[in-house]
Amino acid sequence: MRLTFELEPGKEGDFRERANFWDSQATVNWFKAHGYTLYQRVLDDDGDPTSWVAPTFMPSQGRVEAQYPYAYHDTEVVNQFSIPLREEVFYGKVAFAQDSLNRHVAIKIVKNDSNEYRILKFLMAQGLEALRENCIIPVLDLLPAQDISFAVMPRWGSDVMHPPLQTVHQLLLFMHCMLKDIKAGNVLTNHFSDSCEVGESIMRQELRSKGLLSYVIFDFDFSIQWPSELDRTTCRLPYYRAWGSFNLVTDVAQGEFDYNPFIFDVGVLGALFCKFAQHLTGNLPMLAPLLDRMTTRELARRFTAVEALRFFEEMKDQLSQHDLDQSLEKATTISRIPYYSYDRWKDIPPEFAERWAAFREPPIPLMVSIMRRICRYGWVCHVVARIRWFFFKISSIPRCIKTTFVGLRVS
Repeated sequence: MRLTFELEPGKEGDFRERANFWDSQATVNWFKAHGYTLYQRVLDDDGDPTSWVAPTFMPSQGRVEAQYPYAYHDTEVVNQFSIPLREEVFYGKVAFAQDSLNRHVAIKIVKNDSNEYRILKFLMAQGLEALRENCIIPVLDLLPAQDISFAVMPRWGSDVMHPPLQTVHQLLLFMHCMLKDIKAGNVLTNHFSDSCEVGESIMRQELRSKGLLSYVIFDFDFSIQWPSELDRTTCRLPYYRAWGSFNLVTDVAQGEFDYNPFIFDVGVLGALFCKFAQHLTGNLPMLAPLLDRMTTRELARRFTAVEALRFFEEMKDQLSQHDLDQSLEKATTISRIPYYSYDRWKDIPPEFAERWAAFREPPIPLMVSIMRRICRYGWVCHVVARIRWFFFKISSIPRCIKTTFVGLRVS
């Protein structure tokens, strides 16, 4: 089995070229020989291929219960355009199939010499319960094919925020799972249906109201596997590694030449939480200190992953059932402003705000705003980073001299 297209993380590629690969009889037969029946391509009214695929074999019942690691799913049709269990495969890096027991799986192409492959191989060696506890999608199989492999994982559902969260309890369940593994890559939930109409899914809404939905991290395109003995406080990566495909925070927006990826991950997750929850601080005051400390510009004061989870659990335990049952208000245009500009403390009770005042993020300094404007253009950002690196090296010379000669004595 050989790919007929280029595979680069973060690049979309040619849709038709990738569709032809997955739809070719050679590819279909190869996977069938390995025990998997690929989903069939959905055609448009003119008979041309679309970016959608659907299962070859449909379940006999309308709803199927979850049997971990496999997800709940249903064939619910919400309108005349619905196609049961449809899924989109626009980028062509992931396909969908059914195994010999008609269980649904996702199949992703990975390069054998990539960090992603090494991470997936490591995950495959872990027990299911360990992955379940840490909210990570299990790897069921790695099918080798020359210089690539096909990683087989159970199919779970996307668009995890749809249908919209209804109560504080549902929101906190989602946040708790994300805090267990402090990466903010792509997230899936243990229910799928027609992915084009999941916002109308009755079954998912019922599962969410019963607290039966769970969430997992599944995309490791830009991930790095660090040694277990690594000192997380001193780990650094060059600034451009922070850009990736999911950069939500401003840690390197001022021309920084490097960053700590562990501190960065906490900030990214905090910014993600801000996107859908920062407008709720009036009803759930604990979010204000949590989100401010997860996204603070003062990186030395930013929560670590462990600290964020501990703070969350301690504050959550203080909530009453009445607090948990509160309905969530919908976000407004005003509440969708960036996390670094939104005032999460404006509706906080005065006594609570006073108690947690040390956690409150101060306004953005003028010089920081100026640097962000200057570094908004890519080439300027590179230049500023190199200038800052140069002056950092110059300033470190006296320290290096002192370190080199300290302790030397004249005989």
